[in-house]
Amino acid sequence: MTGAPLPGGPAAGELARLLRRKRIETGQSMRVLARRIGLSAHSPVSDYEQGRRLPPPDLDRALEAALEIPGGTLARLRREALAERAAAILDGESAEHGEAYVPAEPGGASPRGHRRPRALLPVAPGAGPGGGAAPALGFALGVPAALAVVILWGAARRAAR
Repeated sequence: MTGAPLPGGPAAGELARLLRRKRIETGQSMRVLARRIGLSAHSPVSDYEQGRRLPPPDLDRALEAALEIPGGTLARLRREALAERAAAILDGESAEHGEAYVPAEPGGASPRGHRRPRALLPVAPGAGPGGGAAPALGFALGVPAALAVVILWGAARRAAR
């Protein structure tokens, strides 16, 4: 892994580096780790270690057990990474692209055939279904508005420190 900054901010990078370091320390290949945590392929593990994706919450316990990471560490880093991503979107920029990339049309096909197309759209308070920052953020991140409220609350709390 190079010393280049990972997309998504410091917490996402810290999470990615932690996973890779602990996998190497425990002497596991990506394929072995994937099997131990119940994945059928090793590509998600690669994505998590490169900071391209955050591991989903349902893998926390399995990853922490397989990699000997203290309980709750991955959940904390994911919350911080989501708060950073939310702040970047609300500021109208992304750490990786310099602009807010959000789903354009649910269910449409992207140029590479993925089910979640992305398009460059402005994201501002009051935008998105239902109005207000939480629904706009939820729409942008592809999460329910209730989770977006938690993300916004965390970002506001961190900013107040």
